[in-house]
Amino acid sequence: MSMWNFVPDFMRRQRTHFVLLLAVGWLAVCYAAATFGQASKAAPNLQNGKHIFETQACQNCHGAQGQGTSPADEEAKPRIGPTRLAQPLFTNFLRRPVGRMPAYPAQILSDADVADLYAYLQSLAAPVSATPSAADAPAGQRLYVKDGCYECHGNLGQGSLQTGASRIGPIAIPFPAFAGYVRHPFGQMPPYTVKALPDGDLAAIYAYLQSLPQAQPSKNIPLLNQ
Repeated sequence: MSMWNFVPDFMRRQRTHFVLLLAVGWLAVCYAAATFGQASKAAPNLQNGKHIFETQACQNCHGAQGQGTSPADEEAKPRIGPTRLAQPLFTNFLRRPVGRMPAYPAQILSDADVADLYAYLQSLAAPVSATPSAADAPAGQRLYVKDGCYECHGNLGQGSLQTGASRIGPIAIPFPAFAGYVRHPFGQMPPYTVKALPDGDLAAIYAYLQSLPQAQPSKNIPLLNQ
């Protein structure tokens, strides 16, 4: 038998009220935590990103619009407006770059500053007049072959050690960034202008690349585990 059976009714009611207050208090704490979590994921500040781009003199190497320099230059700098890297990789590269690029530790650029800079660079993508659609994947496959993409990137966009072309299937960057790179590539890839490859065709190729399956882990390939 519970000890509360021997407690007067008014004290039982006080106990009930106390439990209710605890429950309400706990819900308030949970709500405040959730609200704080949402507030901590504030939308990137493009104006601050632009300010960082200019004050850190990124344009001195990568151009006023992050367009990079000509591959013919002895020390060609890649296009970063927009960047092909996902945000975590972009942050990691800023913290631990290669080549002559200086490092940007958290003491110089906070994670929030890097997020603002990344958002600004992605906003520099050239506008495109088409939107990828899964229904266009078959047409995109034909265009992928017709325009010779397979010659460097492989029949399934798997990339190639022989040509040095990167893996692009399935595509891992947003369509505007993909379009920006196809129009203004660096390295050995030739540029594809709107006249040579209209936005609609480019969107279809992107849809095809999106439809490609993920690569299997090496442990699942018997030939590599003999």
